[in-house]
Amino acid sequence: MNIQINRLGKILQGDEKGYYIKIIDDLDNTGSFLILTSPDIDMKKGFDNWVKDKRSLEGYFMESNWLIEWL
Repeated sequence: MNIQINRLGKILQGDEKGYYIKIIDDLDNTGSFLILTSPDIDMKKGFDNWVKDKRSLEGYFMESNWLIEWL
């Protein structure tokens, strides 16, 4: 699974299709990964979720059925 960290992407398939996505590595602060999604490329408004580790991040991607074009 190709999950890019700290890089902007566009969701081509799955939940939130057409939205932009960015995964933030926040392991040093919170011990987790932040999953940011937004309808706008500037990511000024949108939604966030978090997962506790890399395995959970991969599971989140699989459950969301995402195909991401990393920009």
